Amino acid sequence: MTIMRLSEIMLEWMGWCPNAPAMRTAPAVLVVPAVTINPVQPSGGAGGSGRIQCGMGIATGSIKTLIRNKQLLWFSVLTGFVMLLLVATEAFTVANTGSAIPLIVSILIMDSYLVFDTRIFLIQAVCLSCFNFLLAGLVLYRSWGSFGKSLTIRDAFSAVTPYSGTLAALSIVMAVAGTFIEAIVTQTQMFGKIVFSISMVVFYLPYAYYLPDVLSSALFFSAIIMAITILQFLLALYVVPGIVLETKGLLPALAGSVALMKKTWRELLGCNIVFWGIILVVAVIALVIGQSPLLLNHDYDFFLQMSRGQVLMMVVCYGFILACGVLMAAGSTVLGIAVTELYACGTAGVTREDH
Repeated sequence: MTIMRLSEIMLEWMGWCPNAPAMRTAPAVLVVPAVTINPVQPSGGAGGSGRIQCGMGIATGSIKTLIRNKQLLWFSVLTGFVMLLLVATEAFTVANTGSAIPLIVSILIMDSYLVFDTRIFLIQAVCLSCFNFLLAGLVLYRSWGSFGKSLTIRDAFSAVTPYSGTLAALSIVMAVAGTFIEAIVTQTQMFGKIVFSISMVVFYLPYAYYLPDVLSSALFFSAIIMAITILQFLLALYVVPGIVLETKGLLPALAGSVALMKKTWRELLGCNIVFWGIILVVAVIALVIGQSPLLLNHDYDFFLQMSRGQVLMMVVCYGFILACGVLMAAGSTVLGIAVTELYACGTAGVTREDH
């Protein structure tokens, strides 16, 4: 079965009427998983709160799906490699800052200059291309499975190839915007104070003692880039699904994403309640670790002397950083699953739940 035929089947399902049968018969060579389709309640009145609960169900269901379907962990592993690539390239950039003069571009904005390091743009372009490719593969893998198609992760990645040009264009646009935002965040006084205050509150003394300067700087700037990347994906939530599921160009996919976000804002709110709740728990843990000197009455010897706890604090600090990395990699897959479900919810008026 060609990719074009699969696209036609998916488009047919995207326009499916809620009164149509819940399942269709697939060819004998394909495995049809058990799928339950629950109509989404109409907007307004009690349906509004119901749709928020539906969004919360999508979020929690996405976490359960990742736990149950071990194959999906490959997407998290590959995302983890991309994150390591980001940190490594940032470390290389920090270590070779003195040689970056030919690669720096200054632009006068208002009464000050913003300095753009072209290497930051290249780093973001490469990493965003990888992230978009992984998200596209995950969306196809999940969507085809819901349509009764049995395929491997390799098949899903192969099916992304026809959309490589559009995904590359999206990555370039996001990299340009990300480079500009990164310069504003790190170089302007207002945003600089905000970032500095957050880093001092959440990531206070323990990290300064146990992380080498290059690694510490690489993690700091990588965290900023990851935060910007997440923000961009949230603002263009349905662009990648629109590209790979409806064969849209970049501009139509962007326009469709905005319209679909307006349509599914209640479901998005429900998802955000769950996901931001998890982020809040992680932030509280980071706050406790970062402010541990204050909790120990400024007993700095505890952080400096091997006999009094240095090994323990090293384990806590490095362990927390590693745990955050694993959580972000797994979270990217969970988010991709949720986006696929939300896209189906907005385009077909149904929510799919695995059993």
